Amino acid sequence: MVAMGVLEQAARFADAHGRTVASGGSTWRYYRLGTGPVLVWLTGGLRHAALGFAPLEDLSSDHTVITLDYPPMRRVDEFVDALDAILAAEGVERCAVVGQSYGGLLAQAYVAARPEVVEQLVLSSSGPADYGRGWLPVEYLFIGLVQVLPVRWARRALLRKMLGLVSAPEADLAAWQDAIRRTVDDFGRSDIVSHFAVPADVMRRRLVAPAAFRAWTGRAAMLVARNDPTQSPKDQARLEALLGRPVHRVDLGDRGHTAALADPRGYAALLRQALART
Repeated sequence: MVAMGVLEQAARFADAHGRTVASGGSTWRYYRLGTGPVLVWLTGGLRHAALGFAPLEDLSSDHTVITLDYPPMRRVDEFVDALDAILAAEGVERCAVVGQSYGGLLAQAYVAARPEVVEQLVLSSSGPADYGRGWLPVEYLFIGLVQVLPVRWARRALLRKMLGLVSAPEADLAAWQDAIRRTVDDFGRSDIVSHFAVPADVMRRRLVAPAAFRAWTGRAAMLVARNDPTQSPKDQARLEALLGRPVHRVDLGDRGHTAALADPRGYAALLRQALART
């Protein structure tokens, strides 16, 4: 770990590259850096894109990187409209979209809603979002519990899940665990509700389904780590059936669910490989 702490590096990144846009009555914080083909990075469940500072800065050497934080929201349309506003503000008409973990759900929903915008879709440590409505009671249960239980309990449960997925070098692991704890400690109840409400919205409205991708002419890839407990050997076949096209697979080795933290430079190189092959 370099001398500056994780959250300090994230703050430096945010100060250097941060911008805002208004959408749906809310102010959305986003970041733009680099030059070249446009790559939209959709961060995971920690909701703060600046935590990806290391791989994003690497990718900015040959890409225009756009990424955003997630404020509390209940419907995925809020996200779609906000990303539309960001791309319009930056003069972007076509782009590649990369979804990391929770961001993979948002990436698939955006492609389904805006097939004319997305040239390439890459899912990183994320699977097909073709969840059946059978999962809805589970999502609604989580939403209900978060709304009635003390918020510290909800934070604790979410933190336990996130810490169980962290992969980072041994020398850096404690620093990343501390940064994740401090980030989740800042979550309000509405942030945690949003974590479950958006997937529930996608499921309830069946927004991510084969019919939604028939008009999409883009290409797809997935980044998969052998030791990622969130991924299944069946994910590639399911994603190909969902998207109606071949999906190029790039092996992340044993870098785990948070490969971008475990090996930022190596991860960026593999993501470039995925973009080049799709």
